[in-house]
Amino acid sequence: MDSLTHVCLGACVGELLIHKQLGKKVLLWGIVAQNLPDIDSMAALFLPADRAFLIHRGITHSLFFAIAAGLLLAWLARRVHYKTRLSFAALAFFFCFQLLLHDLLDVCNSYGTGLLEPFSNQRFSVNLLYVADPFFTVALLIAAILLIFKGAGNKQRSKWAWSGIVVSALYLCFSLVNKVIVDKKVEESFAANHLRPSKYFTTPAPFNNMLWYVVADGRDVYYTGYRSIWDDRTKPVDFEVHDKNRNLLQQIKNYPTVKNMVEFANEYYTLSLINNKPYLNVFRFEQVQGWQTKNAPFAFSYPLLSGDSDAGVLQKGRLAGWNKHTVKLYIERIAGEPVNSKSTTK
Repeated sequence: MDSLTHVCLGACVGELLIHKQLGKKVLLWGIVAQNLPDIDSMAALFLPADRAFLIHRGITHSLFFAIAAGLLLAWLARRVHYKTRLSFAALAFFFCFQLLLHDLLDVCNSYGTGLLEPFSNQRFSVNLLYVADPFFTVALLIAAILLIFKGAGNKQRSKWAWSGIVVSALYLCFSLVNKVIVDKKVEESFAANHLRPSKYFTTPAPFNNMLWYVVADGRDVYYTGYRSIWDDRTKPVDFEVHDKNRNLLQQIKNYPTVKNMVEFANEYYTLSLINNKPYLNVFRFEQVQGWQTKNAPFAFSYPLLSGDSDAGVLQKGRLAGWNKHTVKLYIERIAGEPVNSKSTTK
């Protein structure tokens, strides 16, 4: 999830766990612990982009790191705040819990989180939240602001923290219900379109959990589409077809960059030629304006050979084309209104 969400969650959880012993200082401790796993983002400053993509959400987002770093933070906290009445065990629980909560929250979106590293490279994702969902974050943000700016002795502090966490948890449950509804309609759409994909996934479209992006594996092609929980129940998903173009990898499949990007894509990718250069498009990051435009460019399209200077900018085109008009259309699409799609050229 985005850093703001982790900041707010860290403050709320810290308030509930050990505010009585540490006062408002615990807010800072919670914020630091909640954001520590994202220290791996600094890899982009020192490594090629393809390696940085694999490192992010890797070892620092693992259960192993959560426990090891949590114990280290507890030891450091005891050394720095030696007069604290909290035991090492209490501090260890606090920091380990914050770190684990960060990891589990990140599992809710589509990037993929390496919970089992360094023992396994498998990435986990349940695709319940978009990476930045204001509806999930808003209650936590309000609670965190109150906790930061109101007095340490205010008797309402725990109520604010609980309210922020409960509202966000209910929103997560709402997202789960929506996913079940959408998955059922997607499977019905496969049958209606006489499709038999070997596997598929659904994940929320940007900034909400009512419009969902669908990707299905059809052997030599992928099918993509969008489904709102408010769409006409009798209307199947309008799928778009994408050739896998795996033949473009024949001459370059053993290149380190290509291997890294194929691993990062976790099977859901296609290849395309842009100016006679091969690009790898990762499906789980959707298409730019794909909810309204056919053949829209992919938000994550990586140049495999060109060494473009901007290759390291993750999902650099994800918000391209957004303006007042498209925001209005997007809200209408979320509400189940059809959007007149048009073709674009890549």
